[in-house]
Amino acid sequence: MALREAVVCVGDAGINGLATVRSLGRRGVPVRVVALKGSPQIASASRYCGGLTEVAQPGSLHEALRKLSARAERPPVLFIDNDSMMKTLEAHAAELRVRFRVVDPIGRAARLTDKAYQLRIAAQAGIAVPRSWFPQSWFELRHLSGETGKRLIAKPSPARIAKAGFKALIAGSSQELEARLRGVGAAAEDVIVQEFIEGDDAQIHVGLCYRARHGGRTFVLSARKLRQTQAGAGVMAVGEATDMPLVREMTQRLADALDLRGVLSTEFKLDPSDGRFYFIEWNPRPAYFQSLGWKSGFDLAWLAYCDHAGPARLAEIDSTPAKHYWINLQGDLLHLAKAPRKAFDPSTWKPYFGPTQWSVFAADDLAPWARAVRQMTAWLSA
Repeated sequence: MALREAVVCVGDAGINGLATVRSLGRRGVPVRVVALKGSPQIASASRYCGGLTEVAQPGSLHEALRKLSARAERPPVLFIDNDSMMKTLEAHAAELRVRFRVVDPIGRAARLTDKAYQLRIAAQAGIAVPRSWFPQSWFELRHLSGETGKRLIAKPSPARIAKAGFKALIAGSSQELEARLRGVGAAAEDVIVQEFIEGDDAQIHVGLCYRARHGGRTFVLSARKLRQTQAGAGVMAVGEATDMPLVREMTQRLADALDLRGVLSTEFKLDPSDGRFYFIEWNPRPAYFQSLGWKSGFDLAWLAYCDHAGPARLAEIDSTPAKHYWINLQGDLLHLAKAPRKAFDPSTWKPYFGPTQWSVFAADDLAPWARAVRQMTAWLSA
């Protein structure tokens, strides 16, 4: 397979992009990172990053990519690791498809990241969804407790997520939820409100899926969260690969319903009270924890690269479900800072002594870890 350059557009966190850079760089693929000035840029510190292009603001992203493609001998493979950049580039999707081998469905970014659309497609696919509301005023939000006896969870709507100061808020009533939203400066129309599916973080299951453009194969890995940065509503801090056929089947069902060729990362929650999986969300791009699959031979970035640069290689790729862990140390410290009693529970530390894939640390690539440690030290001392 003739290697093409890969260009990775990296968002603020950098962990997702770092996984793509390492995946491809270790296989000899030349990789360039495009990132916003002032972002942590963990990915660009990697020894496997062959170059860095910084842009001052998202609006400059298209022009930077246009210049990069003009210098390339062949269209590079383009990865985008976050929703914000996908939506910024949506208007230029047709041009980018000429200049690059585009992995992520940027031409459908707004639709695919719309929560109402996601819930509708999941329901049509026969997957249970939590009751959901899109309040347009405080008056509408205040009356939600009269419609349900369950706790509520509010998440930023796609149109407002860029300015949101929170990932999710959980409350026992609509009145409490209003107070919490006002406390973070959010308005009622900024959020989607859902019935909270009870159960701890370990009831949250995820699917990492690649549906190939060539050959018709679909690759799916199942996993689950063990701890999130915020208990009940956060991003994965500690997780494990699992063998959950139903999670894989639901994920493929969604990819098929969307006729999506490429990456789809899904999330479901198992309700202990009725034994049903409820759809939470999907992302039409690699998940933040995409490197969780590596110890099972499941590598989203490499699957996507082969699909675009050497489809024949897809037939040689296989993955085997194998139990192992994934740890984002800073995220786990954030979780334990909010739940300090867990630090005294021996089971909390089991993933640290099992077969583990670290989100940042890698013996062959220490610079991103050193940069992350400096950032974490600054965070701990703040």
